[in-house]
Amino acid sequence: MKLKNTLLASALLTTATLSAHAATELTPEQAAALKPYDRVVVTGRFNAIGDAVQAVSRKADKDGAASFYVVDTSDYGNGGNWRVTADLYKEDAPKADAPKNRIINGVMELPKDQAVELMPYDTVTVQGFYRSQPEVNDAITKAAKAKGAYAFFIVRQVDANQGGNQRITAYIYKKDAEKTRAAEPGRYPG
Repeated sequence: MKLKNTLLASALLTTATLSAHAATELTPEQAAALKPYDRVVVTGRFNAIGDAVQAVSRKADKDGAASFYVVDTSDYGNGGNWRVTADLYKEDAPKADAPKNRIINGVMELPKDQAVELMPYDTVTVQGFYRSQPEVNDAITKAAKAKGAYAFFIVRQVDANQGGNQRITAYIYKKDAEKTRAAEPGRYPG
């Protein structure tokens, strides 16, 4: 009888220690929908990603987090030590802010998923020597603003020659741009 009670007690303690990690790992979609309250880095020698996730889970439990999401892993210094970066989330984590489009020189830059749904009314092309993408955006938005555009989307950016000159073409949109026919629901079967 004493052996039976000892085995039962050890089984209960083992179960309690195995489920001691209360912080749950989030999927990428779940993590993108929530705002983290902290970002932590755990460094150590891990044999597999599962070991690294367990270490992050222990750190999240220690910090009182309800959930976590591993953002990055890297072999720190090529010496076998991993550097694992994770975001921590509270139980009542606020929703993530919706991404906002950038406005450059009074003209909105559209991401591809929004641009393909709208019908452009014209294009603008600029050519010259641009040291960085902000310089390109500046030139495109000035040309778009001169044509009365509300938004733009760069569709082509090519090197004109070996000297560094570029030719950039962008679609421009009015504020009340109509949707493309391809964006209509049910347009394409399957």
